[in-house]
Amino acid sequence: TEYVARLEQICKPGSDATERAVHGVRADVRAERLAVAAGKFARGERIFKNTVRSISAVPRPASDRTTLKRWFAALGKEELYLGQMVKVLRANNVAGFERVSAQFIHEGNRANNAVVSFGFNYCDFKPTRFQ
Repeated sequence: TEYVARLEQICKPGSDATERAVHGVRADVRAERLAVAAGKFARGERIFKNTVRSISAVPRPASDRTTLKRWFAALGKEELYLGQMVKVLRANNVAGFERVSAQFIHEGNRANNAVVSFGFNYCDFKPTRFQ
């Protein structure tokens, strides 16, 4: 519980900032304002990377290291997919964006499933934050 509380303190500001940074991004994609959407995802990606870097520095409980290793691996893939979404949007590739977006959501769900027993709120992936 102490570990979860420390991570939640770190994740909350990043989660809130990400939500603000990418607000309206789906509408931007639908309206084909792809450069605007790419900029929003780029800001979200920077915030996400900084948050993951910060929570990675917190010492992990020995009993949960294997589970947390899987979670951090999934978070790394989410980071990768965020970067790919920026690239495909900048290339005006809506179909590519949809494909990578689906992979991003899938990986977020995998990350959540790895740590479901921890009861995270702000450190959990919520696709609604990316709308």
